[in-house]
Amino acid sequence: MPAQSGSLRGPSTTGRYTYRAKAPARPQTVTKGERSKLTHALAAHRQLLTHATSAIRTLTAARNEMIAQALEDGLTLATISAVTGENIRAVRTIALAYDDLHPSGLPRGAHVDALRAKSEQLKAAERHRDQIVNQREALIVTALRTQACDDLELASLTGLTPDHIRRSTRGIARSA
Repeated sequence: MPAQSGSLRGPSTTGRYTYRAKAPARPQTVTKGERSKLTHALAAHRQLLTHATSAIRTLTAARNEMIAQALEDGLTLATISAVTGENIRAVRTIALAYDDLHPSGLPRGAHVDALRAKSEQLKAAERHRDQIVNQREALIVTALRTQACDDLELASLTGLTPDHIRRSTRGIARSA
């Protein structure tokens, strides 16, 4: 029996292409309660991300001041670079931003220990921020797949632009 032109499956006796994809997936439905939980979670992650970013700024400013003070007290660029994980050029640039420092008299070991501790705090804060961003991305994907929110609503909930949402979720299958 020849395949009909509207058939989804079956061999084609005429040698023409036959559409063989599975039946289209039905869009997942989301209840009002699930939608409200999802929007609440997105808003909460926006606030968490704001706090994490603020903490990183504060830690970076404190570490940068410590870098400048350590350099003023005679610690070498290479030592500071090794302790903080910053390259020598960045350390030099940071130190040049603080031109009104005076020698503090702290020993080299105290500077090294303080810089190491502050750098570890900064790295931990950055890892925490990255976890929040990853969780937010997962929430965005869930919202799009379940059609709980559209791009514009997601943008307002996350603080991202609609264009950023579209670009970052380009390969994600969305329900029609």
